Amino acid sequence: MKLCYSHSGRQFFFITLTTVGRAKVFSQLVDEATRPRLSAIGEVVKAALLALRRVNAAVTVSDFVIMPDHLHFIMIVDYGRDRRVSPLFLSHRLVDAVEGYVEWTGLRPEPRSVAEIGPEPRSVAEIGPEPRGVAKIGPEPRGVAEGGNGEHLVETMVRLIRAAIANVKASPSKPLPHTSAIVSNTSKPPPCTSKPSPHTAVFDRSCYIELSFDSRQLKATRRYIKLNPARALWKLRHPDRFRRIAIPVEKLLGPHPSAPWGSGRCPVQFHALGDLSLLGSPFFFHVRLTLKKSLAEHEAAIAEIVVDARRGRIPVSGFISPGEREALRRLKATPGVRFIKLLPHALPPRYDPSAEDSREIADGRMLLLSGFPDTPAISSLEMRRSSAASHAFRQNCLAMNDLAAALCSRG
Repeated sequence: MKLCYSHSGRQFFFITLTTVGRAKVFSQLVDEATRPRLSAIGEVVKAALLALRRVNAAVTVSDFVIMPDHLHFIMIVDYGRDRRVSPLFLSHRLVDAVEGYVEWTGLRPEPRSVAEIGPEPRSVAEIGPEPRGVAKIGPEPRGVAEGGNGEHLVETMVRLIRAAIANVKASPSKPLPHTSAIVSNTSKPPPCTSKPSPHTAVFDRSCYIELSFDSRQLKATRRYIKLNPARALWKLRHPDRFRRIAIPVEKLLGPHPSAPWGSGRCPVQFHALGDLSLLGSPFFFHVRLTLKKSLAEHEAAIAEIVVDARRGRIPVSGFISPGEREALRRLKATPGVRFIKLLPHALPPRYDPSAEDSREIADGRMLLLSGFPDTPAISSLEMRRSSAASHAFRQNCLAMNDLAAALCSRG
């Protein structure tokens, strides 16, 4: 894997690490308002995350969540202090340190069952404000094997990560090596040996890294991390609403549908995610608010959209323009209303909705619908870098609006 980013200033990396076979060994989900309850190995992982700053002063872990079978964290690298830092390299050394500690102490991962997820969740509104750095995340972990305090465990992980780094530098030809270096109470760590035996392998060696390019994306990533436990519970309790369903186009647009957009190409099928009962409503109406007007000029139209939705009609839109996004915000804030959100791109088999969309999907209020089976999503970064990408996105949005109009005029 090769990351393309600027080695200057501060860079934000969103990193995901998973367990071997997605075994649920790190934590236990409690409810929507409580962070996952960490297992013994989960405490070791938390200590390793906190140790990264002490390994290199240019590195900070600002937000993290340790889920039962994976962890997410934001690594902030100040390249003004150290231009040599590699987030991928440090992530693998964190893995080495945790697995080395597991082998040293003899900890055995104990997967937890879905039945242990805890009591019924409370409202998402009770989760509280946005997280504000490591100091706000919670108390320091207690020592696992020795029963010592959290500070001792963090210091142990600092030494193990440094030993893992030294081990790789001493054997640069070995790809993604493990380390079983164990730190005792002495200042000198024992020598690194071969990789841990299979029963002590905790992490899958794959690593997902995404760059946060602007404050908007960073805020969304932090929100994603914070609401990850709640979203996991929603998916466990409503698996049918988070499973992509293929729907033949004839079922939505009639037995002999014409192409709903100017290209003359009609989709073979739609893909949907959410409560499919919304498609049974005969009361669809298309929401399309132009970019040429301000929010103030759209105020009357937005208020009317909310009134119509409260009367039982189903708004259908991509909710792309500022006016449409404001309409969606008000619809989400209005109890009891339901709506269909169209996507200007394909709906992948394992599509991961945003935290806000996930809440509405779990409540049965929203349906995501795509008529683009083979069209990949176009990011804001791609549009900023390429006029061709920006043009393609605009064409997708126009086609999506034509599709929404065809859906609302069916029958």
